[in-house]
Amino acid sequence: MSNIFSHGISPAFTKQSIHDFFISPFFMGEDIRGAITVRSDIKGTELLNKISRPSFITKPKSTAGFTAAGSFALSTQSITVAPMAMEFEQNARAFWGSIVEQLLATGYKEDDIEQMKQPDVWNKIMLPIIAQAGQQDLIRQMFFGNTVQEVLSSGIPTGVVDTNFSGYQGFLNHFIKDLYAGTIPSAQHVVVASATSAVKAEKILTYTAGTDTFLVLTINGVAYSQAYRSSATVSCNDWLATHKATVEARGGALSGVIVTNPSAGAIKVVSKFKGQDFTFTGTVTGNGSVAASGVVAATKQGALAANEADGTFEDMIDAARPEMFEFPLVFMCTRSMWRNLVHTVKAKTTGDLPLTMMLGGLPVPSYEGYPVLVRPDWDTWITTYQNGVQPHRALLTTQQNLIFGTDGLMDPTDIESWYNPDLQMRRYRVQYKAATAYLHSELLVLAGFGD
Repeated sequence: MSNIFSHGISPAFTKQSIHDFFISPFFMGEDIRGAITVRSDIKGTELLNKISRPSFITKPKSTAGFTAAGSFALSTQSITVAPMAMEFEQNARAFWGSIVEQLLATGYKEDDIEQMKQPDVWNKIMLPIIAQAGQQDLIRQMFFGNTVQEVLSSGIPTGVVDTNFSGYQGFLNHFIKDLYAGTIPSAQHVVVASATSAVKAEKILTYTAGTDTFLVLTINGVAYSQAYRSSATVSCNDWLATHKATVEARGGALSGVIVTNPSAGAIKVVSKFKGQDFTFTGTVTGNGSVAASGVVAATKQGALAANEADGTFEDMIDAARPEMFEFPLVFMCTRSMWRNLVHTVKAKTTGDLPLTMMLGGLPVPSYEGYPVLVRPDWDTWITTYQNGVQPHRALLTTQQNLIFGTDGLMDPTDIESWYNPDLQMRRYRVQYKAATAYLHSELLVLAGFGD
């Protein structure tokens, strides 16, 4: 049976300005102002131009005529924004049995959170709390996003992608990967010392062949199978050729491993970075066997050595390339680094701690005249979701070098709010695209991001 009348916009929805309710509290928050550059007009992939500065362009004028000299080198850095969304729902009846029940509307409207009587607890109190939580969540992704991040169990990857981090690459993941790959020169990285030195995990499995059909090696919860061929040596060589690239691409740099074939019929696994552990076991379909040897347990970096932060910050300034000092520079560091510096200052002086300065209209600490943005949230996420590997980190750069891109400001995409009468649920949704990039490796000095 068909309806004689149809309603084309069911359920009805309302829109609010994304600039007022999303861009402002999320992207322009005080937590990141002065630290990075926000680009809110990127729709898909955009090439960010990098132009080298010409030098030696002034020459003696010894003859008549025109003689050109000097050139610019133009290169590009791409940034591709990835789709993200924040979605939540609420039914007003969830407040029954509480004092908030007195604010509910009557009749059928009591199901709709937007119909709560004044004072408007939901829109004036609850939604701002959600907006603040969303801002913190976005900042977490901005720094710690990792497209291949895996859920950790007891600090070890499980092979399951962690969607809390996998939307796009964050700044810190860019730095770790590029330092490891050599894109960021090692001369621009300062090693951070601690009372307990970190150690990489290692393990070797040696295969003794029998009447077998498959060799199965399981690394961090994922089984990698290889058909037996002629001997243990050949089978392990086949296994390495088949699975090495896949295994080493998992999890990103911090939780990743390196697999090698150290001797005939053996596979060795070593963690990419000191302090990260892994699981590595083997089985055989047949009557062959796999034996473990060369086991080295991972050891995490301990507390910072005395006065280490002071020495680290000083070394970072010394390691900065001369062109960096043509820009306003800023430090960002974990709370552990900052507290270590505080202990040093208190031991040397009496009275106030290091001078503060204004950055983005806010007072912040300073070191040798450079603002220091202390990021206690880094300590939290490193401990919880990066297994405490590389717990003491700092970077020195300029705001113009760190780009956070989104499509929000110039797009008609808004916060959507609608009431679904079938489910009696008020729903809210924000959709946007986001990504991060840094422009120039030469405008960057890192500390604690590598072994």
